[in-house]
Amino acid sequence: MSLPAGFPEQLKGPMAWNGSDFDQDPEAYTLTLTEGDLLGIRTAVSYFKSLGLPRGSVDRSNFPLPEDLGTKLRQINDTLNNGRGFQVVRGIDPTSHSEEEHILIFAGICAHVATHRNWFIDHLRHEKQHDVPGVNLRPPELPVSMDFHTDVDSGPILALFVEKKSKSGGNQHLSSFWTIYNSLARDAPEVIGELASSWHWEKPDKENIDGPNIVMPSRPIIGKADGKMQINYAKAYLAGHLKYPMNETSPSLSPPQEAALKILADTARRHRLQLDTKEGDLVLVNNLSIMHAREAFVDDEVSGEVRHILRLWLQDQESWSVASTLGYLEPEKAWHVPNEHQSLRTLSEWVQLPRATRAVDSATTDKHD
Repeated sequence: MSLPAGFPEQLKGPMAWNGSDFDQDPEAYTLTLTEGDLLGIRTAVSYFKSLGLPRGSVDRSNFPLPEDLGTKLRQINDTLNNGRGFQVVRGIDPTSHSEEEHILIFAGICAHVATHRNWFIDHLRHEKQHDVPGVNLRPPELPVSMDFHTDVDSGPILALFVEKKSKSGGNQHLSSFWTIYNSLARDAPEVIGELASSWHWEKPDKENIDGPNIVMPSRPIIGKADGKMQINYAKAYLAGHLKYPMNETSPSLSPPQEAALKILADTARRHRLQLDTKEGDLVLVNNLSIMHAREAFVDDEVSGEVRHILRLWLQDQESWSVASTLGYLEPEKAWHVPNEHQSLRTLSEWVQLPRATRAVDSATTDKHD
Protein backbone atom coordinates (compact mmCIF):
# COMPACT_ATOMS: atom_id res chain seq x y z
CA MET A 1 0.00 0.00 0.00
CA SER A 2 1.30 3.46 -0.89
CA LEU A 3 1.45 6.46 1.43
CA PRO A 4 -1.18 9.21 1.22
CA ALA A 5 -0.56 11.74 -1.53
CA GLY A 6 2.07 14.29 -0.56
CA PHE A 7 3.34 12.32 2.44
CA PRO A 8 7.12 11.76 2.44
CA GLU A 9 8.70 8.32 2.40
CA GLN A 10 11.13 9.38 5.13
CA LEU A 11 11.59 12.30 7.52
CA LYS A 12 15.17 13.41 8.08
CA GLY A 13 16.77 15.70 10.63
CA PRO A 14 17.42 15.96 14.38
CA MET A 15 13.68 15.63 15.13
CA ALA A 16 13.91 11.97 14.02
CA TRP A 17 15.65 10.44 17.04
CA ASN A 18 15.56 7.21 19.04
CA GLY A 19 15.51 7.05 22.81
CA SER A 20 18.75 5.09 22.65
CA ASP A 21 20.42 8.17 21.15
CA PHE A 22 20.15 9.89 24.55
CA ASP A 23 19.96 7.09 27.12
CA GLN A 24 23.60 7.48 28.11
CA ASP A 25 23.84 11.22 27.51
CA PRO A 26 21.10 13.19 29.33
CA GLU A 27 23.36 16.26 29.29
CA ALA A 28 22.73 16.44 25.53
CA TYR A 29 19.18 17.65 26.18
CA THR A 30 19.68 19.32 29.59
CA LEU A 31 20.53 22.98 30.17
CA THR A 32 21.98 23.15 33.69
CA LEU A 33 21.67 26.65 35.11
CA THR A 34 24.81 28.22 36.55
CA GLU A 35 25.01 30.11 39.84
CA GLY A 36 25.02 33.30 37.78
CA ASP A 37 21.86 32.17 35.96
CA LEU A 38 20.12 31.40 39.25
CA LEU A 39 21.12 34.77 40.69
CA GLY A 40 19.69 36.41 37.60
CA ILE A 41 16.41 34.55 38.06
CA ARG A 42 16.17 35.53 41.74
CA THR A 43 16.88 39.15 40.79
CA ALA A 44 14.15 39.03 38.12
CA VAL A 45 11.66 37.67 40.66
CA SER A 46 12.47 40.47 43.11
CA TYR A 47 12.24 43.09 40.36
CA PHE A 48 8.85 41.86 39.16
CA LYS A 49 7.45 41.76 42.69
CA SER A 50 8.68 45.32 43.30
CA LEU A 51 6.53 46.56 40.41
CA GLY A 52 3.29 45.54 42.12
CA LEU A 53 1.87 44.16 38.86
CA PRO A 54 -0.71 41.37 38.58
CA ARG A 55 0.99 37.99 38.40
CA GLY A 56 -0.33 37.40 34.90
CA SER A 57 1.61 40.41 33.65
CA VAL A 58 4.97 38.65 33.73
CA ASP A 59 6.81 38.88 30.40
CA ARG A 60 10.32 39.42 29.05
CA SER A 61 10.30 43.14 29.77
CA ASN A 62 9.39 42.93 33.47
CA PHE A 63 11.19 39.65 34.15
CA PRO A 64 14.61 40.68 32.79
CA LEU A 65 17.33 38.04 32.75
CA PRO A 66 21.07 38.32 32.14
CA GLU A 67 21.86 38.54 28.45
CA ASP A 68 23.70 35.22 28.30
CA LEU A 69 20.85 33.36 30.02
CA GLY A 70 18.28 35.05 27.78
CA THR A 71 20.27 33.93 24.76
CA LYS A 72 20.39 30.33 26.01
CA LEU A 73 16.63 30.31 26.57
CA ARG A 74 15.92 31.73 23.12
CA GLN A 75 18.12 29.01 21.64
CA ILE A 76 15.74 26.49 23.20
CA ASN A 77 13.05 27.88 20.90
CA ASP A 78 15.16 26.84 17.91
CA THR A 79 15.76 23.41 19.45
CA LEU A 80 12.02 22.89 19.88
CA ASN A 81 11.15 23.93 16.34
CA ASN A 82 14.18 22.88 14.29
CA GLY A 83 16.16 20.52 16.51
CA ARG A 84 15.30 17.44 18.56
CA GLY A 85 11.99 18.96 19.74
CA PHE A 86 12.49 18.85 23.51
CA GLN A 87 14.64 20.37 26.26
CA VAL A 88 15.10 20.06 30.02
CA VAL A 89 16.16 23.12 32.06
CA ARG A 90 17.66 22.12 35.43
CA GLY A 91 18.96 23.84 38.53
CA ILE A 92 16.05 25.63 40.20
CA ASP A 93 15.51 24.64 43.85
CA PRO A 94 11.76 24.80 44.56
CA THR A 95 12.39 24.72 48.32
CA SER A 96 14.14 28.10 48.05
CA HIS A 97 11.04 29.82 46.67
CA SER A 98 7.41 30.38 47.62
CA GLU A 99 4.62 28.88 45.53
CA GLU A 100 3.94 32.32 44.05
CA GLU A 101 7.59 32.56 43.06
CA HIS A 102 7.31 29.14 41.38
CA ILE A 103 4.61 30.63 39.15
CA LEU A 104 6.70 33.71 38.36
CA ILE A 105 9.84 31.69 37.64
CA PHE A 106 7.98 29.23 35.40
CA ALA A 107 6.09 31.89 33.45
CA GLY A 108 9.10 34.22 33.38
CA ILE A 109 11.50 31.64 31.96
CA CYS A 110 8.87 30.50 29.45
CA ALA A 111 8.44 34.12 28.32
CA HIS A 112 12.09 34.10 27.24
CA VAL A 113 11.61 30.84 25.34
CA ALA A 114 8.45 31.90 23.45
CA THR A 115 6.60 35.20 23.39
CA HIS A 116 3.03 33.97 23.92
CA ARG A 117 1.44 31.63 26.44
CA ASN A 118 -2.09 30.37 26.86
CA TRP A 119 -4.01 32.26 29.49
CA PHE A 120 -3.88 29.79 32.40
CA ILE A 121 -1.56 27.55 34.37
CA ASP A 122 -2.74 24.01 35.03
CA HIS A 123 -1.92 22.14 38.24
CA LEU A 124 -1.47 18.41 37.59
CA ARG A 125 -1.69 16.16 40.64
CA HIS A 126 -3.66 13.26 42.09
CA GLU A 127 -7.10 14.60 42.94
CA LYS A 128 -8.64 12.77 45.87
CA GLN A 129 -12.07 11.32 45.20
CA HIS A 130 -13.35 12.37 48.64
CA ASP A 131 -12.62 15.99 47.70
CA VAL A 132 -14.88 15.76 44.64
CA PRO A 133 -17.70 13.38 45.64
CA GLY A 134 -19.86 12.14 42.80
CA VAL A 135 -17.45 13.34 40.12
CA ASN A 136 -15.53 11.01 37.86
CA LEU A 137 -11.86 11.92 37.98
CA ARG A 138 -10.12 12.23 34.61
CA PRO A 139 -6.95 10.25 33.83
CA PRO A 140 -4.67 13.28 34.41
CA GLU A 141 -6.14 13.55 37.92
CA LEU A 142 -5.41 9.94 38.84
CA PRO A 143 -2.09 8.24 39.71
CA VAL A 144 -2.40 5.91 36.73
CA SER A 145 -0.10 5.45 33.76
CA MET A 146 -0.94 7.34 30.58
CA ASP A 147 0.11 5.98 27.21
CA PHE A 148 1.71 8.04 24.45
CA HIS A 149 -0.30 11.05 23.30
CA THR A 150 -0.07 14.75 22.62
CA ASP A 151 -2.02 17.50 24.37
CA VAL A 152 -4.94 17.67 21.95
CA ASP A 153 -5.85 21.04 20.42
CA SER A 154 -3.34 22.88 22.62
CA GLY A 155 -0.37 25.06 21.81
CA PRO A 156 2.55 23.97 19.64
CA ILE A 157 4.85 23.96 22.69
CA LEU A 158 4.11 22.13 25.95
CA ALA A 159 5.90 23.42 29.06
CA LEU A 160 6.00 21.60 32.42
CA PHE A 161 7.51 22.63 35.77
CA VAL A 162 8.23 19.81 38.23
CA GLU A 163 7.30 21.44 41.53
CA LYS A 164 7.24 18.17 43.49
CA LYS A 165 7.90 14.53 42.66
CA SER A 166 6.00 11.49 43.89
CA LYS A 167 7.52 8.86 46.17
CA SER A 168 7.85 6.52 43.20
CA GLY A 169 6.94 6.45 39.51
CA GLY A 170 5.48 9.36 37.57
CA ASN A 171 8.39 9.74 35.16
CA GLN A 172 7.78 11.27 31.76
CA HIS A 173 8.59 9.38 28.56
CA LEU A 174 9.02 11.01 25.16
CA SER A 175 8.90 9.52 21.67
CA SER A 176 9.62 11.25 18.37
CA PHE A 177 6.64 11.12 16.01
CA TRP A 178 9.07 11.60 13.14
CA THR A 179 10.85 8.37 14.07
CA ILE A 180 7.49 6.66 14.55
CA TYR A 181 6.40 7.92 11.12
CA ASN A 182 9.57 6.62 9.46
CA SER A 183 9.07 3.19 11.01
CA LEU A 184 5.43 3.04 9.91
CA ALA A 185 6.13 4.39 6.43
CA ARG A 186 8.70 1.64 5.94
CA ASP A 187 6.94 -1.29 7.58
CA ALA A 188 3.22 -0.44 7.78
CA PRO A 189 2.22 2.30 5.31
CA GLU A 190 -1.41 1.25 5.68
CA VAL A 191 -1.27 2.55 9.28
CA ILE A 192 -0.16 5.97 8.01
CA GLY A 193 -3.15 5.94 5.66
CA GLU A 194 -5.51 5.01 8.48
CA LEU A 195 -4.17 7.72 10.81
CA ALA A 196 -4.51 10.28 7.99
CA SER A 197 -8.16 9.40 7.38
CA SER A 198 -11.14 10.98 9.16
CA TRP A 199 -11.95 9.77 12.69
CA HIS A 200 -14.92 10.32 15.01
CA TRP A 201 -13.93 12.47 18.02
CA GLU A 202 -15.79 13.33 21.21
CA LYS A 203 -15.07 14.56 24.73
CA PRO A 204 -16.88 14.79 28.09
CA ASP A 205 -19.03 17.85 28.68
CA LYS A 206 -17.44 19.37 31.78
CA GLU A 207 -20.48 21.56 32.45
CA ASN A 208 -22.81 18.55 32.31
CA ILE A 209 -20.59 15.67 33.30
CA ASP A 210 -23.48 13.19 33.60
CA GLY A 211 -24.81 14.10 30.17
CA PRO A 212 -23.71 12.91 26.75
CA ASN A 213 -20.27 13.66 25.42
CA ILE A 214 -19.72 16.58 23.11
CA VAL A 215 -19.25 15.34 19.55
CA MET A 216 -16.29 17.10 17.95
CA PRO A 217 -15.67 17.58 14.22
CA SER A 218 -14.38 14.47 12.50
CA ARG A 219 -10.76 14.78 11.43
CA PRO A 220 -7.50 12.85 11.00
CA ILE A 221 -4.87 12.19 13.64
CA ILE A 222 -1.86 13.15 11.53
CA GLY A 223 -1.25 15.82 8.91
CA LYS A 224 1.38 17.93 7.20
CA ALA A 225 2.10 21.66 7.09
CA ASP A 226 5.15 23.42 5.65
CA GLY A 227 6.66 20.03 4.89
CA LYS A 228 6.48 18.95 8.54
CA MET A 229 4.55 15.85 9.60
CA GLN A 230 2.46 16.43 12.74
CA ILE A 231 0.28 14.50 15.16
CA ASN A 232 -2.66 15.56 17.36
CA TYR A 233 -3.78 12.54 19.36
CA ALA A 234 -5.04 11.11 22.63
CA LYS A 235 -6.85 7.80 22.47
CA ALA A 236 -9.62 8.78 24.91
CA TYR A 237 -11.09 11.15 22.30
CA LEU A 238 -11.44 8.31 19.80
CA ALA A 239 -12.17 5.23 21.92
CA GLY A 240 -13.37 6.64 25.24
CA HIS A 241 -12.14 5.81 28.72
CA LEU A 242 -13.41 3.48 31.44
CA LYS A 243 -14.81 6.42 33.41
CA TYR A 244 -15.82 8.38 30.30
CA PRO A 245 -17.12 5.94 27.68
CA MET A 246 -18.13 7.09 24.22
CA ASN A 247 -21.76 7.96 23.57
CA GLU A 248 -23.96 4.90 23.05
CA THR A 249 -24.80 6.08 19.55
CA SER A 250 -21.17 6.67 18.57
CA PRO A 251 -19.54 4.39 16.01
CA SER A 252 -17.15 1.79 17.35
CA LEU A 253 -13.59 1.73 16.10
CA SER A 254 -13.22 -0.44 13.03
CA PRO A 255 -10.71 -3.33 13.14
CA PRO A 256 -8.25 -1.35 10.95
CA GLN A 257 -8.58 1.64 13.30
CA GLU A 258 -8.00 -0.50 16.40
CA ALA A 259 -4.96 -2.07 14.75
CA ALA A 260 -3.59 1.34 13.72
CA LEU A 261 -3.80 2.73 17.27
CA LYS A 262 -2.15 -0.37 18.71
CA ILE A 263 0.71 -0.22 16.21
CA LEU A 264 1.10 3.53 16.83
CA ALA A 265 1.39 2.96 20.60
CA ASP A 266 3.72 -0.02 20.24
CA THR A 267 6.00 1.90 17.89
CA ALA A 268 6.09 4.91 20.23
CA ARG A 269 7.10 2.68 23.13
CA ARG A 270 9.82 1.01 21.09
CA HIS A 271 11.57 4.32 20.40
CA ARG A 272 10.88 6.07 23.72
CA LEU A 273 13.19 8.02 25.98
CA GLN A 274 12.60 8.08 29.75
CA LEU A 275 13.28 11.45 31.37
CA ASP A 276 14.66 11.16 34.90
CA THR A 277 13.35 14.53 36.01
CA LYS A 278 14.23 16.28 39.26
CA GLU A 279 12.24 18.74 41.34
CA GLY A 280 12.65 22.19 39.83
CA ASP A 281 13.10 20.92 36.26
CA LEU A 282 11.39 22.62 33.34
CA VAL A 283 10.50 20.28 30.48
CA LEU A 284 9.69 21.86 27.11
CA VAL A 285 8.33 19.77 24.24
CA ASN A 286 7.20 20.33 20.66
CA ASN A 287 3.58 19.23 21.06
CA LEU A 288 3.13 18.52 17.34
CA SER A 289 6.15 16.28 16.79
CA ILE A 290 6.96 14.67 20.15
CA MET A 291 4.54 12.32 21.91
CA HIS A 292 4.68 11.96 25.68
CA ALA A 293 3.57 9.40 28.25
CA ARG A 294 3.50 9.15 32.03
CA GLU A 295 4.21 6.30 34.42
CA ALA A 296 1.81 5.42 37.22
CA PHE A 297 2.94 6.94 40.50
CA VAL A 298 2.61 6.59 44.27
CA ASP A 299 2.42 9.64 46.54
CA ASP A 300 3.40 9.75 50.21
CA GLU A 301 1.64 12.59 52.00
CA VAL A 302 3.44 11.86 55.27
CA SER A 303 6.87 12.49 53.75
CA GLY A 304 5.54 15.22 51.45
CA GLU A 305 6.48 13.28 48.31
CA VAL A 306 3.36 14.28 46.41
CA ARG A 307 3.54 14.75 42.64
CA HIS A 308 2.67 18.28 41.50
CA ILE A 309 3.36 19.56 37.98
CA LEU A 310 2.64 23.04 36.60
CA ARG A 311 1.73 23.27 32.91
CA LEU A 312 1.64 25.99 30.26
CA TRP A 313 1.31 25.98 26.47
CA LEU A 314 3.46 28.34 24.44
CA GLN A 315 3.78 29.70 20.91
CA ASP A 316 5.31 32.53 18.91
CA GLN A 317 6.04 33.43 15.32
CA GLU A 318 8.75 30.77 15.16
CA SER A 319 6.36 27.98 16.20
CA TRP A 320 5.05 25.42 13.76
CA SER A 321 1.87 26.26 11.89
CA VAL A 322 -0.72 23.59 12.65
CA ALA A 323 -1.80 21.50 9.67
CA SER A 324 -5.26 22.69 8.63
CA THR A 325 -6.44 19.09 8.26
CA LEU A 326 -5.87 18.51 11.99
CA GLY A 327 -8.71 20.94 12.72
CA TYR A 328 -7.27 22.39 15.93
CA LEU A 329 -10.15 23.57 18.13
CA GLU A 330 -8.18 25.67 20.63
CA PRO A 331 -9.81 29.11 20.39
CA GLU A 332 -7.45 31.74 19.04
CA LYS A 333 -8.70 34.17 21.69
CA ALA A 334 -7.02 32.00 24.35
CA TRP A 335 -3.70 33.37 23.08
CA HIS A 336 -4.77 37.00 23.22
CA VAL A 337 -6.02 37.42 26.79
CA PRO A 338 -4.34 40.56 28.19
CA ASN A 339 -1.59 39.55 30.59
CA GLU A 340 -3.21 41.24 33.56
CA HIS A 341 -6.30 39.04 33.07
CA GLN A 342 -4.43 35.75 32.73
CA SER A 343 -5.10 33.02 35.26
CA LEU A 344 -1.71 32.26 36.81
CA ARG A 345 -3.00 30.86 40.08
CA THR A 346 -0.96 29.12 42.74
CA LEU A 347 -2.15 25.70 43.90
CA SER A 348 -3.47 27.24 47.14
CA GLU A 349 -5.65 29.58 45.07
CA TRP A 350 -6.59 26.97 42.51
CA VAL A 351 -7.97 24.46 45.03
CA GLN A 352 -10.32 27.13 46.40
CA LEU A 353 -12.17 27.26 43.09
CA PRO A 354 -15.37 25.21 42.75
CA ARG A 355 -14.74 21.95 40.94
CA ALA A 356 -16.81 22.93 37.88
CA THR A 357 -15.08 26.30 37.64
CA ARG A 358 -11.69 24.59 37.87
CA ALA A 359 -12.52 22.26 35.00
CA VAL A 360 -13.78 25.04 32.73
CA ASP A 361 -11.05 27.45 33.83
CA SER A 362 -8.26 24.98 33.34
CA ALA A 363 -8.87 23.67 29.87
CA THR A 364 -11.16 23.79 26.89
CA THR A 365 -10.43 20.14 26.20
CA ASP A 366 -9.38 17.14 28.24
CA LYS A 367 -5.61 17.58 28.31
CA HIS A 368 -3.07 15.17 29.69
CA ASP A 369 0.45 15.26 31.08
